[in-house]
Amino acid sequence: MIVDPDKAKRIRVADREFMARGLKPSLFGDLFHHSMAASWPLFFLGFAVYFLTMNLIFASLFHLGGDCIANARPGSFLDKFFFSVETLATVGYGDMHPANAYAHCVVTVEIFTGLSTLAVFTGLIFARFSRPRARVIFAEALVVGPHQGQRTLMARLANARHSVVTEAEAELWLIHTETTQEGRRYVRFSPLRLAHQRNPIFVLSWTLFHPIDAASPLHGLTHADLAAMDARILLVFNGHDETSGQRLIVRRGYHLSDVRFNHVYADIGALPEQEGALPEVDYRKIHHTEAVE
Repeated sequence: MIVDPDKAKRIRVADREFMARGLKPSLFGDLFHHSMAASWPLFFLGFAVYFLTMNLIFASLFHLGGDCIANARPGSFLDKFFFSVETLATVGYGDMHPANAYAHCVVTVEIFTGLSTLAVFTGLIFARFSRPRARVIFAEALVVGPHQGQRTLMARLANARHSVVTEAEAELWLIHTETTQEGRRYVRFSPLRLAHQRNPIFVLSWTLFHPIDAASPLHGLTHADLAAMDARILLVFNGHDETSGQRLIVRRGYHLSDVRFNHVYADIGALPEQEGALPEVDYRKIHHTEAVE
Protein backbone atom coordinates (compact mmCIF):
# COMPACT_ATOMS: atom_id res chain seq x y z
CA MET A 1 0.00 0.00 0.00
CA ILE A 2 1.44 3.38 -1.01
CA VAL A 3 1.31 5.73 1.96
CA ASP A 4 4.24 8.12 1.59
CA PRO A 5 5.66 9.05 -1.83
CA ASP A 6 8.77 10.51 -0.16
CA LYS A 7 9.54 7.47 1.98
CA ALA A 8 12.72 5.84 0.66
CA LYS A 9 14.33 2.50 1.39
CA ARG A 10 17.61 1.13 0.10
CA ILE A 11 17.21 -2.31 -1.48
CA ARG A 12 19.75 -4.60 -3.13
CA VAL A 13 19.03 -6.79 -6.17
CA ALA A 14 21.92 -9.04 -7.19
CA ASP A 15 24.92 -6.67 -7.30
CA ARG A 16 22.92 -3.44 -7.71
CA GLU A 17 21.37 -1.09 -5.19
CA PHE A 18 18.19 0.91 -5.68
CA MET A 19 16.18 3.43 -3.71
CA ALA A 20 12.55 2.30 -3.44
CA ARG A 21 10.00 5.04 -2.67
CA GLY A 22 6.33 5.01 -1.81
CA LEU A 23 6.15 1.62 -0.09
CA LYS A 24 4.84 1.16 3.43
CA PRO A 25 7.33 -0.54 5.77
CA SER A 26 5.88 -3.84 6.95
CA LEU A 27 7.94 -5.41 9.72
CA PHE A 28 5.15 -7.40 11.35
CA GLY A 29 3.23 -7.95 8.11
CA ASP A 30 6.14 -9.93 6.71
CA LEU A 31 7.70 -11.19 9.92
CA PHE A 32 8.59 -14.62 8.55
CA HIS A 33 10.60 -13.11 5.68
CA HIS A 34 12.48 -10.78 8.03
CA SER A 35 13.16 -13.67 10.42
CA MET A 36 14.62 -15.75 7.59
CA ALA A 37 16.60 -12.91 6.01
CA ALA A 38 18.14 -11.56 9.22
CA SER A 39 21.63 -12.58 10.28
CA TRP A 40 21.96 -15.03 13.17
CA PRO A 41 23.08 -12.37 15.71
CA LEU A 42 20.21 -10.08 14.69
CA PHE A 43 17.77 -13.01 14.79
CA PHE A 44 18.67 -13.95 18.38
CA LEU A 45 18.78 -10.29 19.39
CA GLY A 46 15.24 -9.84 18.11
CA PHE A 47 14.06 -12.90 20.03
CA ALA A 48 15.82 -11.67 23.18
CA VAL A 49 14.06 -8.29 22.89
CA TYR A 50 10.72 -10.05 22.40
CA PHE A 51 11.34 -12.35 25.39
CA LEU A 52 12.32 -9.44 27.65
CA THR A 53 9.35 -7.33 26.51
CA MET A 54 6.81 -10.11 27.11
CA ASN A 55 8.17 -10.78 30.59
CA LEU A 56 8.05 -7.10 31.47
CA ILE A 57 4.42 -6.96 30.32
CA PHE A 58 3.36 -9.99 32.35
CA ALA A 59 5.39 -8.90 35.36
CA SER A 60 3.53 -5.59 35.23
CA LEU A 61 0.20 -7.45 35.16
CA PHE A 62 1.23 -9.48 38.20
CA HIS A 63 2.34 -6.28 39.91
CA LEU A 64 -1.06 -4.70 39.28
CA GLY A 65 -2.66 -7.62 41.11
CA GLY A 66 -0.81 -6.80 44.30
CA ASP A 67 0.61 -9.72 46.27
CA CYS A 68 -0.94 -12.36 43.99
CA ILE A 69 2.16 -14.54 43.82
CA ALA A 70 2.77 -16.79 46.79
CA ASN A 71 6.29 -16.72 48.30
CA ALA A 72 7.16 -13.57 46.39
CA ARG A 73 8.42 -10.66 48.45
CA PRO A 74 5.64 -8.13 49.03
CA GLY A 75 5.82 -5.32 46.48
CA SER A 76 8.85 -6.84 44.71
CA PHE A 77 8.62 -6.26 40.96
CA LEU A 78 11.83 -8.26 40.47
CA ASP A 79 10.30 -11.40 41.99
CA LYS A 80 7.26 -11.05 39.74
CA PHE A 81 9.55 -10.58 36.74
CA PHE A 82 11.48 -13.79 37.43
CA PHE A 83 8.22 -15.64 38.14
CA SER A 84 7.08 -14.48 34.70
CA VAL A 85 10.31 -15.79 33.17
CA GLU A 86 9.73 -19.21 34.77
CA THR A 87 6.12 -19.24 33.59
CA LEU A 88 6.75 -18.06 30.03
CA ALA A 89 9.50 -20.63 29.65
CA THR A 90 7.21 -23.29 31.16
CA VAL A 91 9.91 -24.14 33.73
CA GLY A 92 7.95 -23.70 36.96
CA TYR A 93 10.48 -24.31 39.76
CA GLY A 94 7.71 -24.34 42.36
CA ASP A 95 9.14 -21.74 44.77
CA MET A 96 6.52 -19.22 43.67
CA HIS A 97 3.01 -19.97 42.44
CA PRO A 98 -0.29 -18.12 41.81
CA ALA A 99 -2.13 -17.21 45.00
CA ASN A 100 -5.54 -16.12 43.68
CA ALA A 101 -7.85 -16.31 40.67
CA TYR A 102 -6.41 -13.15 39.09
CA ALA A 103 -2.90 -14.61 39.08
CA HIS A 104 -4.17 -17.93 37.72
CA CYS A 105 -5.83 -16.11 34.79
CA VAL A 106 -2.67 -14.19 33.97
CA VAL A 107 -0.58 -17.37 34.27
CA THR A 108 -2.96 -19.19 31.90
CA VAL A 109 -2.51 -16.50 29.25
CA GLU A 110 1.25 -16.44 29.77
CA ILE A 111 1.63 -20.22 29.49
CA PHE A 112 -0.36 -20.19 26.25
CA THR A 113 1.90 -17.38 24.99
CA GLY A 114 5.01 -19.28 26.05
CA LEU A 115 3.97 -22.50 24.31
CA SER A 116 3.09 -20.60 21.14
CA THR A 117 6.38 -18.71 21.24
CA LEU A 118 8.36 -21.91 21.72
CA ALA A 119 6.60 -23.56 18.76
CA VAL A 120 7.15 -20.56 16.47
CA PHE A 121 10.78 -20.06 17.50
CA THR A 122 11.56 -23.77 17.09
CA GLY A 123 10.00 -23.71 13.62
CA LEU A 124 12.06 -20.67 12.61
CA ILE A 125 15.27 -22.24 13.90
CA PHE A 126 14.55 -25.41 11.91
CA ALA A 127 13.66 -23.43 8.79
CA ARG A 128 16.88 -21.42 9.00
CA PHE A 129 19.08 -24.48 9.59
CA SER A 130 17.37 -26.55 6.89
CA ARG A 131 17.90 -23.97 4.17
CA PRO A 132 20.36 -25.29 1.58
CA ARG A 133 23.46 -23.13 1.29
CA ALA A 134 25.73 -23.58 -1.68
CA ARG A 135 29.42 -22.98 -1.05
CA VAL A 136 30.28 -22.05 -4.60
CA ILE A 137 33.33 -19.91 -5.32
CA PHE A 138 32.87 -17.56 -8.26
CA ALA A 139 35.87 -16.09 -10.03
CA GLU A 140 36.16 -12.40 -9.24
CA ALA A 141 36.22 -11.47 -12.92
CA LEU A 142 34.87 -12.70 -16.23
CA VAL A 143 37.26 -12.92 -19.15
CA VAL A 144 36.86 -12.41 -22.88
CA GLY A 145 39.48 -14.21 -24.93
CA PRO A 146 40.08 -16.92 -27.52
CA HIS A 147 38.73 -20.42 -27.03
CA GLN A 148 38.69 -23.03 -29.80
CA GLY A 149 39.50 -20.29 -32.29
CA GLN A 150 36.44 -18.24 -31.28
CA ARG A 151 36.22 -15.04 -29.26
CA THR A 152 34.53 -16.24 -26.06
CA LEU A 153 33.17 -14.90 -22.81
CA MET A 154 34.25 -17.19 -19.97
CA ALA A 155 33.19 -17.58 -16.33
CA ARG A 156 34.68 -19.90 -13.72
CA LEU A 157 33.26 -21.35 -10.52
CA ALA A 158 34.35 -24.00 -8.04
CA ASN A 159 32.77 -26.24 -5.43
CA ALA A 160 34.24 -25.32 -2.03
CA ARG A 161 32.61 -28.27 -0.23
CA HIS A 162 33.91 -30.96 -2.60
CA SER A 163 30.57 -32.69 -2.17
CA VAL A 164 28.94 -34.14 -5.25
CA VAL A 165 26.46 -31.81 -6.94
CA THR A 166 24.52 -33.62 -9.64
CA GLU A 167 22.34 -32.21 -12.41
CA ALA A 168 24.24 -28.92 -12.17
CA GLU A 169 23.09 -26.18 -14.49
CA ALA A 170 24.40 -22.68 -15.15
CA GLU A 171 22.97 -19.67 -16.93
CA LEU A 172 24.53 -16.42 -18.06
CA TRP A 173 22.35 -13.38 -18.61
CA LEU A 174 23.15 -9.99 -20.09
CA ILE A 175 21.28 -7.28 -18.18
CA HIS A 176 21.13 -3.95 -19.95
CA THR A 177 18.95 -0.92 -20.52
CA GLU A 178 17.16 -0.31 -23.78
CA THR A 179 15.54 2.86 -25.05
CA THR A 180 12.44 2.48 -27.20
CA GLN A 181 11.48 4.68 -30.13
CA GLU A 182 9.19 6.58 -27.77
CA GLY A 183 12.15 7.41 -25.52
CA ARG A 184 11.23 5.07 -22.67
CA ARG A 185 13.97 3.11 -20.92
CA TYR A 186 13.51 -0.52 -19.95
CA VAL A 187 15.74 -3.13 -18.37
CA ARG A 188 16.20 -6.16 -20.60
CA PHE A 189 17.45 -9.67 -19.79
CA SER A 190 19.12 -11.39 -22.70
CA PRO A 191 20.30 -15.02 -22.31
CA LEU A 192 23.90 -15.77 -23.22
CA ARG A 193 23.99 -19.24 -24.74
CA LEU A 194 26.60 -21.53 -23.18
CA ALA A 195 28.58 -24.17 -25.02
CA HIS A 196 27.91 -26.58 -22.14
CA GLN A 197 25.10 -25.48 -19.88
CA ARG A 198 24.79 -28.69 -17.82
CA ASN A 199 27.31 -30.61 -15.75
CA PRO A 200 26.35 -34.13 -14.61
CA ILE A 201 28.76 -34.10 -11.63
CA PHE A 202 30.09 -30.80 -10.25
CA VAL A 203 32.80 -31.58 -7.68
CA LEU A 204 35.87 -29.40 -8.29
CA SER A 205 35.70 -26.54 -10.80
CA TRP A 206 33.73 -25.61 -13.89
CA THR A 207 34.47 -23.09 -16.64
CA LEU A 208 31.57 -21.75 -18.69
CA PHE A 209 32.01 -20.68 -22.32
CA HIS A 210 29.78 -18.31 -24.29
CA PRO A 211 30.93 -18.00 -27.93
CA ILE A 212 30.55 -14.42 -29.12
CA ASP A 213 29.30 -15.32 -32.58
CA ALA A 214 26.68 -13.72 -34.81
CA ALA A 215 23.89 -15.10 -32.60
CA SER A 216 25.34 -13.65 -29.41
CA PRO A 217 23.80 -10.49 -27.89
CA LEU A 218 27.41 -9.32 -27.37
CA HIS A 219 28.32 -9.64 -31.04
CA GLY A 220 29.75 -6.42 -32.48
CA LEU A 221 29.51 -4.49 -29.19
CA THR A 222 32.48 -2.53 -27.96
CA HIS A 223 33.35 -1.65 -24.39
CA ALA A 224 31.87 1.81 -24.96
CA ASP A 225 28.64 0.29 -26.28
CA LEU A 226 28.30 -1.92 -23.21
CA ALA A 227 29.00 1.02 -20.91
CA ALA A 228 26.31 3.10 -22.64
CA MET A 229 23.86 0.21 -22.14
CA ASP A 230 24.76 -0.01 -18.44
CA ALA A 231 25.51 -3.66 -19.15
CA ARG A 232 25.90 -6.23 -16.39
CA ILE A 233 26.20 -9.99 -16.45
CA LEU A 234 24.39 -12.33 -14.10
CA LEU A 235 25.57 -15.89 -13.46
CA VAL A 236 23.00 -18.27 -11.96
CA PHE A 237 23.96 -21.74 -10.74
CA ASN A 238 21.73 -24.52 -9.47
CA GLY A 239 22.21 -28.20 -8.75
CA HIS A 240 21.20 -31.12 -6.55
CA ASP A 241 23.41 -31.64 -3.50
CA GLU A 242 23.67 -35.37 -2.75
CA THR A 243 24.67 -34.83 0.89
CA SER A 244 21.64 -32.75 1.91
CA GLY A 245 19.32 -34.03 -0.81
CA GLN A 246 18.25 -30.47 -1.58
CA ARG A 247 18.36 -28.16 -4.56
CA LEU A 248 21.05 -25.47 -4.41
CA ILE A 249 20.59 -22.11 -6.11
CA VAL A 250 23.16 -19.33 -6.00
CA ARG A 251 23.98 -16.34 -8.21
CA ARG A 252 26.70 -13.77 -8.80
CA GLY A 253 26.46 -10.46 -10.60
CA TYR A 254 29.31 -8.82 -12.51
CA HIS A 255 29.80 -5.16 -13.42
CA LEU A 256 31.37 -4.23 -16.71
CA SER A 257 34.48 -3.34 -14.71
CA ASP A 258 34.65 -7.01 -13.67
CA VAL A 259 35.11 -8.15 -17.28
CA ARG A 260 38.72 -8.48 -18.42
CA PHE A 261 39.11 -8.30 -22.18
CA ASN A 262 41.87 -10.21 -23.97
CA HIS A 263 42.39 -12.47 -20.95
CA VAL A 264 41.96 -16.16 -20.19
CA TYR A 265 41.85 -17.97 -16.87
CA ALA A 266 45.04 -19.38 -15.43
CA ASP A 267 45.11 -23.16 -15.25
CA ILE A 268 44.30 -24.38 -11.73
CA GLY A 269 44.91 -28.07 -12.43
CA ALA A 270 48.25 -29.82 -12.58
CA LEU A 271 49.12 -33.34 -13.63
CA PRO A 272 51.34 -35.37 -11.28
CA GLU A 273 55.06 -34.99 -11.94
CA GLN A 274 55.93 -38.30 -10.32
CA GLU A 275 54.48 -41.70 -10.93
CA GLY A 276 51.87 -42.58 -8.32
CA ALA A 277 51.26 -38.97 -7.29
CA LEU A 278 47.78 -37.51 -7.40
CA PRO A 279 46.62 -34.69 -9.71
CA GLU A 280 46.33 -31.32 -8.00
CA VAL A 281 43.74 -28.55 -8.09
CA ASP A 282 45.03 -25.20 -6.81
CA TYR A 283 42.09 -23.13 -5.61
CA ARG A 284 44.43 -20.23 -4.90
CA LYS A 285 44.47 -19.57 -8.64
CA ILE A 286 40.68 -19.57 -9.08
CA HIS A 287 40.68 -15.79 -9.63
CA HIS A 288 43.92 -15.56 -11.64
CA THR A 289 43.82 -14.55 -15.29
CA GLU A 290 46.46 -14.25 -18.01
CA ALA A 291 46.67 -11.69 -20.81
CA VAL A 292 46.64 -12.97 -24.39
CA GLU A 293 47.25 -11.38 -27.74
